[in-house]
Amino acid sequence: MQIFKPLTVSLLMLSQVLTGSIMENDSNPALIDIYQKALLMRESSGNYNAKHKPSVIPDSVTGKPIRVQGLGGYGVLDINYEPWAKQAGLNGFNMKDGDWQDPKVQDRIVKYKLQQYFNMFGSWEAVSVAWFAGPNVARRLINSGTINFDKADSNGTTIKQYVDSMNNLVSEELMTMEVPMETFEPPQIYFGPQKVPVVKESRDNNAVYAAQILDALTRANSSNGVRPNLKADFQSQVPEQVGSFEGTEIKTNIRRGEQ
Repeated sequence: MQIFKPLTVSLLMLSQVLTGSIMENDSNPALIDIYQKALLMRESSGNYNAKHKPSVIPDSVTGKPIRVQGLGGYGVLDINYEPWAKQAGLNGFNMKDGDWQDPKVQDRIVKYKLQQYFNMFGSWEAVSVAWFAGPNVARRLINSGTINFDKADSNGTTIKQYVDSMNNLVSEELMTMEVPMETFEPPQIYFGPQKVPVVKESRDNNAVYAAQILDALTRANSSNGVRPNLKADFQSQVPEQVGSFEGTEIKTNIRRGEQ
């Protein structure tokens, strides 16, 4: 049995509200799967065979102009595939053999790189900056606290627009996700504050844990420390869907990656 989807989303959103912005919460690397799905939609609408328009950028080492092309569902630059694949443990990867066209290969490479960026910067918004404008720009953001968010790529998309679109798409993914959980009975509610939820010993650890999360979140969100009446108040706690896919059309010549 699955918990009612809006309730799941409500609890997820509430937990982020209590700790900070969803995309800024540096204590939740489990968001990587949700973030990666949003990135796939942002870059190619889920098309793993996408070939982005080639562009010319300065080489990160020599500064000389080089021709690059984003390939695949995530728009990884062709010059980054082989070094990133090696970092991800895919030592047999070969661009000439078209290995980049395998969706599983793309997923593995990108997941490794996203986790690496998150470990480096501790913020999903900084990960968006790194993916769009490069890790050096994301590092400046972390070190100085700000960057020129109005700087645009060759397609006219600014860093701010890209980060905002990723935030919206992550919210979209949260609103559509399914979270299977073991069936459990709500803890018995007494009048007055409680230190721990009352649960049945016969329930397994997952059910107890879920009940504890529900109890902690609802009491933490109450001004007097007493859990509200969820049956009466639940609908008022469900957030409206944030953002949409409007304005996030895929740009085929966006630069991505290390360069």
